[in-house]
Amino acid sequence: ITSPWFSTAFGLIGLCSNLFALCVLLSSSRKLSSQARSSFLVFLCGLVVTDFMGLLVTASVIIPYHFIKFPWARVDPGCHLCNFLGFSMVFFGQCPLLLGATMAGERFFGINHPFSRSTSISKRRAWSVVGLVWGFSCLLGLLPVLGLGRYTLQYPGSWCFLTLLPDTGDVIFCLLFALLGIFSVLLSFIFNTVSVVTLCRVYHDRESVQRRRDSEVEMMVQLVGIMIIATICWMPLLV
Repeated sequence: ITSPWFSTAFGLIGLCSNLFALCVLLSSSRKLSSQARSSFLVFLCGLVVTDFMGLLVTASVIIPYHFIKFPWARVDPGCHLCNFLGFSMVFFGQCPLLLGATMAGERFFGINHPFSRSTSISKRRAWSVVGLVWGFSCLLGLLPVLGLGRYTLQYPGSWCFLTLLPDTGDVIFCLLFALLGIFSVLLSFIFNTVSVVTLCRVYHDRESVQRRRDSEVEMMVQLVGIMIIATICWMPLLV
């Protein structure tokens, strides 16, 4: 049992960190002439916005509960708040994994098959891809509301999540959520590993090639960091 100020402080740190990161990304995107780098920053912006909104939405329900200990059954007799919070946990949990796999795939084709695309992904197309990821995650989160699986209150009564019970619908939804997340992390690992190996092979070529590869190395370092964090934070839960 800890003070609610403990989770409040970490929530505020997370929100402020994401706001700072978003400001840096928006400032950097205006100065860049490289289209490949610009599209990568769009994906990063999508990731930061997703993380910020995930913290904001979930904390706005969970932290007040720890302060006032409201009776959940009386406040939410129709389970609408519980369904909303469960949807938010699934949506904002799955989005970063899918975005990480999307970013890894985009860099994989950009590094290993640079001539397979006539042009780099434009900013508008990159935002369209981010929108598709959001839409897919939204559809996944709505499945229990539509009848596949259920969202139920979890210990200690401050949050809702998918139901881990041997009901057919619950099992299918749990497996769908877990396998999709595991697949995204593994896909990111494969794409990033191949891309890093490719960059290591060509980085010491001619100086002109090396200069072009410097920004790709920077992007890959960021991607590997995202992949490591996602693996540490999510894989034990998903397994």
